[in-house]
Amino acid sequence: MAAPLVNAEALVKTDRSRLIHPHLPGAAADRIIMVEGSGCRLRDAHGREYLDATGGLMLAHVGHGRREMVEAAAGQMAKLEYFSSFHEFSNEPSIQLADRLIDLAPAPMERVYFTSGGAEAVDAALRMARLYHHRLGRPERTWILARNLGYHGVTYGGGAATGMPMFHQGFGPMLPNVRHLTPPLPFHPELYDGADPTEYCLSELRDTIEEIGAENIAVMIGEPILGVAGVVEPPADYWPRVRELLSSHGILLILDEVITAFGRTGHWFASERLGVTPDFIVTAKGLTSGYFPMGALLVAGHVADVATRDEGFVGGYTYSGHATGCAVALRNLDILEREDLLNAAREVGDHLGARLRRLEELPIVGQVRQTGLMIGIELTEDPATGELLSADRVPPLVRDRGVIVRNNPNTVLLSPPLVMTHEEADRVATAVSDVLTEFAATPRSRSTAPAPSALDTPWDRPPSMPDLLAEAMEWHFGPRTGSRFWLERAKTLDFDPRKDVRTEADLALFPNVVDELRDARVEDLVPRGYGDEPIPLDIFESGGTTGAPKRVVWPPDLHERLTSWHAKVLDDRGVPRGVNWLTIGPSGPHLFAPTSRTLAHLRGGIPFTLDLDPRWVKRCVTEGRAEETRRYLEHILDQVGWILRSQDIGVVFTTPPLLEALAGREELAELINRKVRTLIWGGASMSVDTRHLLRTQVFPEARLLGFYGSTMVGGGMYERDGLAEHEPSTFDPPYPFISLRVVDPDTGKPVPYGERGQVVMSHVSRGMLLPNNLERDTALRVPPVEGSGGDAVADIRPVRSFGGTTVVEGVY
Repeated sequence: MAAPLVNAEALVKTDRSRLIHPHLPGAAADRIIMVEGSGCRLRDAHGREYLDATGGLMLAHVGHGRREMVEAAAGQMAKLEYFSSFHEFSNEPSIQLADRLIDLAPAPMERVYFTSGGAEAVDAALRMARLYHHRLGRPERTWILARNLGYHGVTYGGGAATGMPMFHQGFGPMLPNVRHLTPPLPFHPELYDGADPTEYCLSELRDTIEEIGAENIAVMIGEPILGVAGVVEPPADYWPRVRELLSSHGILLILDEVITAFGRTGHWFASERLGVTPDFIVTAKGLTSGYFPMGALLVAGHVADVATRDEGFVGGYTYSGHATGCAVALRNLDILEREDLLNAAREVGDHLGARLRRLEELPIVGQVRQTGLMIGIELTEDPATGELLSADRVPPLVRDRGVIVRNNPNTVLLSPPLVMTHEEADRVATAVSDVLTEFAATPRSRSTAPAPSALDTPWDRPPSMPDLLAEAMEWHFGPRTGSRFWLERAKTLDFDPRKDVRTEADLALFPNVVDELRDARVEDLVPRGYGDEPIPLDIFESGGTTGAPKRVVWPPDLHERLTSWHAKVLDDRGVPRGVNWLTIGPSGPHLFAPTSRTLAHLRGGIPFTLDLDPRWVKRCVTEGRAEETRRYLEHILDQVGWILRSQDIGVVFTTPPLLEALAGREELAELINRKVRTLIWGGASMSVDTRHLLRTQVFPEARLLGFYGSTMVGGGMYERDGLAEHEPSTFDPPYPFISLRVVDPDTGKPVPYGERGQVVMSHVSRGMLLPNNLERDTALRVPPVEGSGGDAVADIRPVRSFGGTTVVEGVY
């Protein structure tokens, strides 16, 4: 390669001031500007040469600087650079490429849909899967099953399917109705509780299908070999058995072969290697070796026939079937075939893999994984425990030796062009080996701080439910950390919570112990892990209208985490800070007023409280003492008036019956409209008509925000934002710390989405474990918002009777 004639410093300066780079902090100063390439070699603007061991982003299959690729593009541009492929229009290269791809693809692929890249092809596959079921009269089949650590791009469809939290945080809400499952990682048996990885994953898949309902699931998507997650090939029986299970339930399968197709694994498609026949294959990257942005979705005939009938597959991309891109792809496939690069990927890949596999002797290398010319070197801080070691320092050190590699958090990734020679592979192996050998010998400062715990994460940045349950079960049932109550109760269970509770569905194994909390000593409810020294505890009660109340204990950390979450949600809902609160509700032993007092302080306001005794009111109602109830209500309203007339109140937190009573006093309604910016209601049901009347006619100047909670599960949730006027109030819990199920009370099984059942709440945190609590409410079961789990609930109503006692709402 000739030395490039460029002004490197000028390019760097302009790059820093003008370009936004993926995954690069804005303050970062380093830039490496590539200006020339040939085969596996690259040259930057400063004239430095490198061996490309990444293939760009796993895509430069035929190498850089191929003259015949340029000629293919130029020749097509000279005839027809582009014309739309929408409707009846087409072009010769796209027809030829579609025919070529179907010849190469495994059965039952019969049709091709072109895109501008892999993420677009993923989105098209997800849309087509849902459309397929819709046109067959199954519109409820909308759920998408994906996998943790799977990567499917960062569009809102592919990004939602991607099982990496970094691509969700700050970008939500994502596409709804997506559930992520555990992937098979044979090198990490600790993830499977001693079970075979395939058996564990199949069991989880069966449970998930049963939980969501096969009749609601459209498709599952997965990479045949995890790429970005570290080049992890599953056990040989994994994909065939997944395919069999999905097919038995009418669920489609998408294999995302954006990385693995067109020779990367030594096969045209990895699905051939793994013996699985999907309904869709998503491709891009190696389709053009990066010489043109292009992707192709390959579709089984039985799906394509449905998706193209009637008005056809509605929606497309401007550059679908781009004539120049298709001509480039055809030439790229010619080179792959003519130069036998699939065989080269196996031969050179095996050679490079054998060289690098020697690194497993180093204490920091846990495993070297190689399939064709894709290799992952997983680093571990402690091989005995599998504790991961960050690999982010490795690529810069290897680059200093003239070789470009990349990494995910803990794995060094290599995916060279398929034209790499044995000699070049040896140079790559030497550079990587030298760096990792020196890295292993260099003392590293190891933090003495414990790894972040799922039990200690803020509620607005929650862990996964499996991670939370794994730690919570150890905490609450470990002999040194569990409470006396749960350690004694565990002796009566017919399962082992520390082994058997791994998913949300497993919480249903627990009996409902709420009634046992009527007589339990509160000291016995405190986990021993808090230590022997006394800590300031809050005790809250529920029930007790006709008998002994039930009690729960709040340690200080629970109070802090929950109220911090409340404050964040209130910010998101536009509730103003720096204003005073008036709470009209029980100040104790219920948590209603204590929590609102904390929130007022936390948000820079002064709390005013007006106490209620709902137990007394409910007793009066039950015993027919209507006049006493009326006088009590008037007494409350008088006190509200005294506060509103003399004080600056920005938020009122009360119950629907009291809001209606406030609306009945013209002076109080006028004071609220003049002073109050937000009305938060909770503790009883509210119909759509009542909500509309209060919001539009009675209190038009105040924001009306619903809240649904439970003292026994230590918290609650706010009304979902953006609901239409005709939609009932819908509530999403702070999942996974608080989760909901809506069940048939006779069978205990979840009701279908959209149907009414009785609400079951569970609380899992360091400070409290209260699973499977049957509430005194019914609700419609609603799918959760994207990024959450469990169920949401809508249109809350009290049950008519509970435990043989008629339920009375009263003022609360």
